Amino acid sequence: MPAKPPSSTHPGGDAPLWQWDGAMPIIMSLVVLLMVAVELCKQGLHAPHHDEGTADHIAIMLMFGQVPIMFWFVLSRRHHVSRMLPTLAIQLMLWSITFALAVSLT
Repeated sequence: MPAKPPSSTHPGGDAPLWQWDGAMPIIMSLVVLLMVAVELCKQGLHAPHHDEGTADHIAIMLMFGQVPIMFWFVLSRRHHVSRMLPTLAIQLMLWSITFALAVSLT
């Protein structure tokens, strides 16, 4: 019997970026960045401070909801570190950019 190709050694057989736990944190961060961009377009850089609204609560849930998904992503692929690292780097980079942007705008 021939050896299985490396792409089929983990569940799903696709690249980690195309698995739900690889793509979901990236999508969630992009949604939050889009929400921030829309708010900046509407209010500008010097928007008046306001109480947290619905958009702020959704952004908070999206950002902190990524943490358990990222942990699952790392734990489920711990034996395939070389395949996981590019996707994890993108996830962490977008997460960091979003938080840095949130801190700089407050």
